[in-house]
Amino acid sequence: MASGGSGRTATAGTAALLSLVFLLLQVSAGAGAGADCHFPAVFNFGDSNSDTGGLSAAFGAAPPPNGRTFFGMPAGRYCDGRLVIDFIAENLGIPYLSAYLNSVGSNFSQGANFATAGSTISRQNTSLFLSGFSPISLDVQSWEFEQFINRSQFVYNNKGGGIYRELLPKAEYFSQALYTFDIGQNDITAGYFANMTTEQVVAFIPELMERLTSIIQNVHGFGGRNFWIHSTGPIGCLPYALIRRPDIAAVKDKVGCSVTYNKVAQLFNQRLKETVARLRKTYPDAAFTYVDVYAAKYKLISQASKLGNAPWPMAG
Repeated sequence: MASGGSGRTATAGTAALLSLVFLLLQVSAGAGAGADCHFPAVFNFGDSNSDTGGLSAAFGAAPPPNGRTFFGMPAGRYCDGRLVIDFIAENLGIPYLSAYLNSVGSNFSQGANFATAGSTISRQNTSLFLSGFSPISLDVQSWEFEQFINRSQFVYNNKGGGIYRELLPKAEYFSQALYTFDIGQNDITAGYFANMTTEQVVAFIPELMERLTSIIQNVHGFGGRNFWIHSTGPIGCLPYALIRRPDIAAVKDKVGCSVTYNKVAQLFNQRLKETVARLRKTYPDAAFTYVDVYAAKYKLISQASKLGNAPWPMAG
């Protein structure tokens, strides 16, 4: 498991979680892009649950044993193999997403990844080195996306083709692409790690929803029409969270997860689900899919023996 930029290792995704992901991806395609599920590109925003190299490019490579079970070496992911976003790319038949911040060997022809480990929806008034949370918050990722559109299309259209057209997306891909969001977990843990009470953490969830809504509105303004939005996972099952705030972790459920942490995660997810519902009404020309990652991950944890002790991803 990884926590922001802390370097803790997460395990690879499991068949149970991926089956849910693929099923919902097909539902999303049927709702917004045709049942054939032909998204020519994916643009991702998030934290270490979906970071394919952003934090490594900016602040130093993720060290071993990250990447050992699939890539055979560290591959910018804070886990030992692939992330859900990698399996989504495989399922869509497109290359793994290159991190926007990675200047060497990147291919953006079918999407880009703006996620960095440790990222939050809100801006953090601290540094990565002090807190472990990335300065590349969701609004920064949004600015990067805007620059990517403008600069990539200028280069695509004005550099005479050749290698640039092999590495950059076609203009129409921005309206046809799948836009994925997996972020929010670190906002909750950042609040608790700053010694906030549960009431204080809960109190800023509406502001997080407003910020997220604003970013999605911006993406819609640039042509985005297919949105895939992950809920946050059962934070109360994360060892690093339990250790940092033992007072919050004191009361545990039968699985050994913090009741308080998980209640806050569930409240966050309920507000997120309501936010997605409002976005559907506001933008009837777009498809919004809310993905219940919490239920999938908690099932993997609580039924580990039934599922063959399969490892599960729980990054930040």
